[in-house]
Amino acid sequence: MIVKIKPLSVNRAFQGRRFKTKEHKKYEEELLWLLKGKKKVKGFYSISFIFHIKNFLVSDVDNLAKITSDCIVKAGLVDDDRFCLEMHLKKVRSKEDWFEFKIKPLKYIDKKGSK
Repeated sequence: MIVKIKPLSVNRAFQGRRFKTKEHKKYEEELLWLLKGKKKVKGFYSISFIFHIKNFLVSDVDNLAKITSDCIVKAGLVDDDRFCLEMHLKKVRSKEDWFEFKIKPLKYIDKKGSK
């Protein structure tokens, strides 16, 4: 899915003791609206992000993924981010800020307790 809004870094998402900034609230609202009605992936999954960034060296790629990943959960595209077994991150220089992502279901057999 291609999302034509600037991804928000976790560094700009909170103030004080983890209170959401106005910028975070606006980003979340806009992203939730854009993700409305998209197909849900149930169970374990892999997610790949490509962040297209104007100020390429300003943001850490993992900071861009956190808030966006949380919004994907809140939008109901996945059950919970604890079911994410793989996350692929890429950041590329761009004339505009935007991002794309793809969620793939994964089959996972829990071998807990086996040797």
